[in-house]
Amino acid sequence: MKSIVKVSLLAAMMAAPLMADESFGGIGITIYQIREGVKVAEVIPGTPAAETKLQAGDVITAVDGVSLQGLNIEQSKEKLRGQVNKPLEITFTSEGESYTAVLRRAQITVKDLEGAAVKNWYGDKAELNAQELETFASASQNDKQLVAVLKNGSLVKAENNAASADYNGIYVEKANEFGPKAQVKNVVRNSGIELRGFTRKAVSYSVKTPGKTIVTIMNADGEQVARLVNDRALVGVNSIAWDATEIPSGRYMVSIDHEGSVSGKFAVLK
Repeated sequence: MKSIVKVSLLAAMMAAPLMADESFGGIGITIYQIREGVKVAEVIPGTPAAETKLQAGDVITAVDGVSLQGLNIEQSKEKLRGQVNKPLEITFTSEGESYTAVLRRAQITVKDLEGAAVKNWYGDKAELNAQELETFASASQNDKQLVAVLKNGSLVKAENNAASADYNGIYVEKANEFGPKAQVKNVVRNSGIELRGFTRKAVSYSVKTPGKTIVTIMNADGEQVARLVNDRALVGVNSIAWDATEIPSGRYMVSIDHEGSVSGKFAVLK
């Protein structure tokens, strides 16, 4: 029964493999499926998810605007996993409020740990990082660092039983190795800022309070293609002109920064 629980929780990890010593592109959470979507069991320190306000107990209801309601755990994992460094938008509820966050997937590796290594982790994390990195089988793993230890799928915060074999180390590729982080990290109420239109001539959006807005447009690879500034946005619908004549058709992430609050949404440029 213990091993079944371990496998189930690891399988529930966003884009997690069914066994250790495997890598994937993900945001760094463990999840389980419920009717409304997926519930967050753990947010792994040192991962993209830890840079947002996402916390254990929150429910992710949609990914890139696609609802997770009614899906099974494998289908939800497929929505959350993907290409390393590629941005995605998650919609989630926390304490009765609805939010969005835009973040980039990182390269994450799950690796079995021995009890002695866990003792070192809690005694001297820097020492363990060096020791563990040297044991990686391939050179492609040498750019990752240990950020957390799991036991039976849960974060270990203080270790008292290092003799157990049910430990997994979570390794994350260093940020400066997979490119700049997504510019949009904050989370905001969905109703605060809303994208209204996205064409080759203008970007339209609505805000509830006046102030400065910055619209950032990124392509599917996370590269910025435009940055549009409106110093005096008004309450209601606003429009910023831009020339997208030379921009290829496709799906783009449009983020809107309004007085420090940021909302992001994918939109198609035809």
